[in-house]
Amino acid sequence: MRVATSTVYSQGVTSINNQSIKLNETYLQLSTGKRITSPSDDPAAAARVLGLNQAKSRTEQFEDNINVLKSSLEIEETSLQGIVDTLQRVRELSIQANNDTYDASQREEISLEIQEHFEAIIGFSNTTNGNGEFLFGGFDNRNVPFVNNGGVVEYQGDQGQQLLQVSSTRQIASGDNGFDTFMNIRDSDNGDTSNTYPMSIFSIVKELETVLSTNTGSPSSSPTEDFHESMSRIIENIDQALGQVVDSQAAIGARINATENQENINSNYLVQLASTLSDTEDLDYTEAVSRLEQQQVGLQASQQAFTKIQGLSLFDYL
Repeated sequence: MRVATSTVYSQGVTSINNQSIKLNETYLQLSTGKRITSPSDDPAAAARVLGLNQAKSRTEQFEDNINVLKSSLEIEETSLQGIVDTLQRVRELSIQANNDTYDASQREEISLEIQEHFEAIIGFSNTTNGNGEFLFGGFDNRNVPFVNNGGVVEYQGDQGQQLLQVSSTRQIASGDNGFDTFMNIRDSDNGDTSNTYPMSIFSIVKELETVLSTNTGSPSSSPTEDFHESMSRIIENIDQALGQVVDSQAAIGARINATENQENINSNYLVQLASTLSDTEDLDYTEAVSRLEQQQVGLQASQQAFTKIQGLSLFDYL
C-alpha cells in the first residue's frame, strides 16, 4: 500500500500537536494544583465542584451574617443591661423618697436625678449597631425610634423584628422592636381604674419624676396618703418594667447561644466541604509529575520521528 508524503507529514504534525496539548494540560494542572482545569476534563466531577463551591459560598455568607448578628445581639444585651442598672437605681431612689423621713426638698432633689435617668433610658433605647441601624426600631431601623416630646416619649418604629439567615433553614432575630420591649409593660398600673392600659418604661419613670417634683406641703410636713399610694404603685410598675427587660435579656442570651451553636455547625460544614473539594478537584502531584515526564519523552520521540521521516528520500535506497 502506498502512503502519500502529505499523509505522513500530516500524521506527524497531528501527533506532535496532540502530545503538546497533553503536555500543556499537565503544566496547567501543576501550576493551578487542580486536576480539573475545564469541565471537559471530567464533566461529572466538574458539576460536583460547582455545587460544592456554591455551598461553600452560601455558608461563608451565613458566617458573615453570624458575625453581624453576634455583634448586634451583644450591643443590644449591653444596652438592656444599661436600662436594668438604671431602673434598679430608680427603684432604689423611689423607696428612699417614699420614706417619711424625707422632706419635700429632698424629694425634689431625687426628682432631678430621676430626670437624668429618664434621659439615659431614652439614650439606651435609641442604641445603634455597628452599621448605624437602630436596634429597637423594628423593620424601620434607619430612623430614631424614640422621640421625647416634652416629657412624652413617642415610638416612631414598628412592631417588626429583623431576622438574619444563619443557615439554609434557619433565621435568628438580630433585634427586638421597641414597642414590645419598652412601650407595653405587662401588668403595669396607670392608676386610672376606669381606663386601664399598659404603661411604657418612659411614662413610669416620668410619672415618678412628676410625683416627686410636685409633692405639696411644707418641707417639714409628712407625705400624704395619696403620695404613698402613688409611690407604691410606681414602684410596682418599675418592678414590672424590670422583669420585662430582664426577660428580653434572657431571650437575647438564648439567641446568642443559638448563634454560637450554628457558627460551630457552619465551621464544621466548611471543613467538610473543603475536604470533599480537595478530594474531587485537587491534583495528585506525584502522578502529575510522572505523567509530565512521560509526556515530555513522548513529545521528544514524536519530534525526532517526524524529523527523520522528513529526511527520507527514495534516492537513499538507490
